[in-house]
Amino acid sequence: MNFSGQFKWITNESSERLFLLLFTFILFQLPVSAQTGSPCNLNPFATVTLEPDFELVGAGENIDTIDFWDTPDANNTLMFVTAKDNSLIEVWQYPFVGNQIDTLEHSTFGESKVNGVVVDQEEDLLYVSIGESINTVSVFSLPDLTFIHNFNKPGVKLGREPNITLLELPSGDKRIYVSSKTTVYIHQADSGNFISEFTPGRIIETMAADNFHQVIYIPDETEQTGIYAYHPNGDPYERNGTNNFGNNGIFDEDAEGIWLYRCTDENGEDNGSGLIVVSDQRQDLTDFEVFDRLSWEHLGTFNINGVTNTDGISSFQGALPDYPEGVFVAINDDSETAGVGWRKIFDAIGAIVAIDDPVEEIRNFHISSNYPNPFNPGTTITYQIPKNTRTKLTIYNILGQPVRELLNQQQQAGEHQVYWDGLDDNALPVSSGIYIYKFTTPEYQYSGKMTLMR
Repeated sequence: MNFSGQFKWITNESSERLFLLLFTFILFQLPVSAQTGSPCNLNPFATVTLEPDFELVGAGENIDTIDFWDTPDANNTLMFVTAKDNSLIEVWQYPFVGNQIDTLEHSTFGESKVNGVVVDQEEDLLYVSIGESINTVSVFSLPDLTFIHNFNKPGVKLGREPNITLLELPSGDKRIYVSSKTTVYIHQADSGNFISEFTPGRIIETMAADNFHQVIYIPDETEQTGIYAYHPNGDPYERNGTNNFGNNGIFDEDAEGIWLYRCTDENGEDNGSGLIVVSDQRQDLTDFEVFDRLSWEHLGTFNINGVTNTDGISSFQGALPDYPEGVFVAINDDSETAGVGWRKIFDAIGAIVAIDDPVEEIRNFHISSNYPNPFNPGTTITYQIPKNTRTKLTIYNILGQPVRELLNQQQQAGEHQVYWDGLDDNALPVSSGIYIYKFTTPEYQYSGKMTLMR
């Protein structure tokens, strides 16, 4: 098969402490730009049900996992959907509906379960995890889908439903994580060389990688105990003394597909805040559970009418002609892919997205960059609110752990200033490094980054 004729453009291109100090030093040398308001402005919400914007039935049988390939021309955007029972990948080109352009089949798939898929956007590579009996990961170039190589730890049996995710380390090196039923195998992304493995202690399948916070999220597939977080090396990643969230009766069925909605600054860069969405694999109507990316707080639930028994979910956050904020997609009962625009989701759950007129959106809510920045020993955050409202201002470290709650009270309209003295909630000095301040009201949310230099 050959896709090259359809595309007429050229693609453009450990010590945590040591890295943190180095990164802090680099930021100190660079000018600091103001952060814009987050596209996520979300308070807890009740369950809402949405109508799908599209439903796709393709050549795959028992489809499972989804990912997208972003391109400079949105009309060339590709969506990949794996199919376990007939060992192929559906390939859909925007606008997706009626536009399944071909299927990807390869000798390394054989008759095995083609289950997981992840795209490396920077390197234009597609990684596919294949289960028993072949037990491998195959790599293809984009957009032509030419086979490059395949890899696995020798002798490893990946089982029926191996999944896959990609994490970029602060050094720029990338890691591929492949799940078997109980174990996660870590490989060098460029060579496929095996590095190490870890055992979460739960039945696992899907995973999601967070480059900003350097964390791997793994839902518990069978026992409804929520989501578990791990450092890149497999050690538990803890916030508030635990690496587990969503374990207080939120899930009625299996926690399956997981995806991150990443909020961005004015330069379009991930600012560390956002949402974690996890499918609650109910047979009658799947619940999509929404958590805050920084606090892990459960915010609410949405459904897509008619979508049930969901395995994989995915999200495209780039602008598409019909979906200016991108699209959320989910597997419906192993047989079709359903999609909903993010704008429709945000409208339904009460989020504020400044797209049509970003100046108008934040004109009355304004947060200035903290000053000074970098700072030692303290810094001041100035903000303006247009009406009497409850305001909350919290400091987080680079791992997303709360460090200091500076403010949580009702305030009058007008300009206010809050000073952070570089101390935590126990009045102890915090170490040098990168910190995130999150400002929240019922109507507005903002996250910014600052650097403490002791």
